[in-house]
Amino acid sequence: MSELKKTLGVFDIIALAFGAMVGWGWVVLAGGWIISAGIWGAISAFLIGGLVVVLIGVTYAELAASMPITGGEHTYTHRALGVNISFICSWSILFGYFSVVAF
Repeated sequence: MSELKKTLGVFDIIALAFGAMVGWGWVVLAGGWIISAGIWGAISAFLIGGLVVVLIGVTYAELAASMPITGGEHTYTHRALGVNISFICSWSILFGYFSVVAF
């Protein structure tokens, strides 16, 4: 059984803190969404969103259990689809993060 390296560098900690700050944006915006969607719209949106998050979590749990190496999505797509698709997926995720931060 291989083990993951259990250390974080300065850049890793800054990236985690930045991700946490950006990630809390939905909490701030959720009040406006609930008001505009109404009670049943908000309930259905949170139920559907919760189901999607559970499915994503189960998928990541299976991938992490089958490939216990660092790298996340890049590693998973590299092993499953090859170098070129992995390159495109990794850059797409990065640009997705940039668009969330910018807008």
